[in-house]
Amino acid sequence: MSGISAWLLSVAGIVILSVLAELVLPEGQVNRYIKVIFSFVIILVIVSPLPKLFGKDYNFGNLFNNSSSSQLQENYLYQLNIDKLNAITEGLSDKVKKEGLKNVEISINANVLSEKLEIFGVFVNLENLSFDTDSQCKDKASAKIVIRKIIDETLENVEVKFNE
Repeated sequence: MSGISAWLLSVAGIVILSVLAELVLPEGQVNRYIKVIFSFVIILVIVSPLPKLFGKDYNFGNLFNNSSSSQLQENYLYQLNIDKLNAITEGLSDKVKKEGLKNVEISINANVLSEKLEIFGVFVNLENLSFDTDSQCKDKASAKIVIRKIIDETLENVEVKFNE
């Protein structure tokens, strides 16, 4: 089959598919979107032989380059892990505050670049620790025990370091 007949067959096929889709789909927003999509596809099919006519071999598959999509996926995973890390940190801080411990700074050491968030350790700064009047804890030693218990309930097998 020659190039021109294959091109004409592609144009005819896509036009027939668009007409069939228009007949089958109900009127409304979906039908509009389908018409727009088929219009773009028809334009691509009509324009596809032009680069060959001008002596350039262009592949339309490069428009959807995988490297940019993988970069988007990495950025998405990074942001997702950062959001998870922030949520865990805020959750730990809230639980510590509920125990009547104020001014406790919690930092989590984690690998946010992996597919699954890997948490290596938790650093707890107790330099500015203060106690509510209704707190069960009255000194730093009891506060450490309570904080360690909260962290162990939330995270498994994590090293916890305290700075006093």
